[in-house]
Amino acid sequence: MVTASDDVVERITLAPDAGLVKSLGANHTLESAIADLVDNSIDAGAARVSIRLLTRNDRLSQVEVLDNGKGMDAATINSAMTIGRRRDYAQGDLGHFGMGLKAASFGHCDALTVWSMSDSATPVGRRIRRVDFSKDFTCEVLSSDAATKHTSHREAILGSRKGTSIVWTVIRNAYRGRNQVEARSWLAARNEALRSHLGVTFHRLLAANRLEIDVLVDELGEALTEPGVPILPIDPFGYAVSGHPEYPKDLTAKAGETRVKLTCHIWPAKVDVTGFRIGNKRGEQFQGFYIYRNDRLLQVGGWCDTATPTRARQLARVVLDDTKAIGPFLTMNPEKSGLKFEPAFHDAINRAEAADGTTFSTFLQDAEAVYTEANKRKRRRKPAIKPGKGMAPPVRKRIGSELAFLGGDALDLKWRRMPVGDFLEVDHSSKTLWLNNRYRELFAPDRGSLNDAPVLKALLYLLTHHVFEGQHLGARDKDEIALWKSVLGAAVVTEEQMRGGRGASI
Repeated sequence: MVTASDDVVERITLAPDAGLVKSLGANHTLESAIADLVDNSIDAGAARVSIRLLTRNDRLSQVEVLDNGKGMDAATINSAMTIGRRRDYAQGDLGHFGMGLKAASFGHCDALTVWSMSDSATPVGRRIRRVDFSKDFTCEVLSSDAATKHTSHREAILGSRKGTSIVWTVIRNAYRGRNQVEARSWLAARNEALRSHLGVTFHRLLAANRLEIDVLVDELGEALTEPGVPILPIDPFGYAVSGHPEYPKDLTAKAGETRVKLTCHIWPAKVDVTGFRIGNKRGEQFQGFYIYRNDRLLQVGGWCDTATPTRARQLARVVLDDTKAIGPFLTMNPEKSGLKFEPAFHDAINRAEAADGTTFSTFLQDAEAVYTEANKRKRRRKPAIKPGKGMAPPVRKRIGSELAFLGGDALDLKWRRMPVGDFLEVDHSSKTLWLNNRYRELFAPDRGSLNDAPVLKALLYLLTHHVFEGQHLGARDKDEIALWKSVLGAAVVTEEQMRGGRGASI
């Protein structure tokens, strides 16, 4: 081991080889790359960010990320375009490595152009081309006239001359085939994935109205100033009621002098809502750790070898929202898409406890128990006739998540004219529950549609479905139907009278 410095004769600086540019951004998806650019906008104090996916013949041709942040002058933009140049990061900044702009961009394009304007400064522009940058780090200085033009373009979209516009051209990772249908499908999938990724990554900032993001997809040159579609927050902990009465619960993980809080959540069983499900992926795929840094989500689920992902653990999610953990416990990758759990953190999680003695293992067992008990109840339910025409698709889907369906015909719920005082009629042979059109306006004031009155129809389905499941109507079934007709007929007449005769003229 070297312990002395008397053998040093000189100190030299070893500059990075420009060839490393070729590998920049290799692990970035389109969604993570654009999120990295949004990070820079947030650090620049932007309240609005507009993302524009511009196409030629439905093929992605150009990507723009525009913000109304503080902008950059000539010296600042030169620093931003320099590879590995780390600025002085404030405590709440999202930047970390000094590589984000270049890595995010060169993972998806061959030409990166940045236009910017700060207070009381001349608009500036810089462009780096991947082929040149990978040889000698060459950067092109663009004219003030061109920068002024792009400042006006940004002002037309965001209402602010001050700010920054990042433009990707010569897109590398996009659909290039000749099939127009495939091209549109690829673009739609990328748009959906981007919206989901931004919605969950920045959900805290979006929900608190500290940030607005919109995404526009249109042909290049056709949507110069059109507004994009706003990104909505996707809260991965946005359940109404916890799945377990004792959760959420805080566990403390300790290693040496460091203490980190782990907030353990258990989602309610059998939910299929945005937040549990993210994008078009099932909630089962999002169990695990959610790690935040300055309200920006760095990791969306995953147990990172601290536990095994299983179907029974799909309700379990853990929040780690402590910047002290990044460094000694967690290592952040340049793409900010997941973290490496250091051995010390694995050990700390295994020893973590809540004030009441709950351990990490106990938490997992509690989540499994909630899931298992809910599925036991589901298995005890008898299969039912599936709802058919007249039932709104979301209600039909939810019934299917609660009940297994019998094969064969479906139960339709339809309206038709009947005598005054009648409300429903069971047509067993055609598997149809008829409702009296005279009273439709009471439950569908806008005169309704095929799938109208979803609450009423759901209640009637739950009440009556069993009588349609036999081969014929028995004496008990007929007695039940007579009871329903009598009570509901009186109820609907009373409802009509209480509303001043509304519906009688239908």
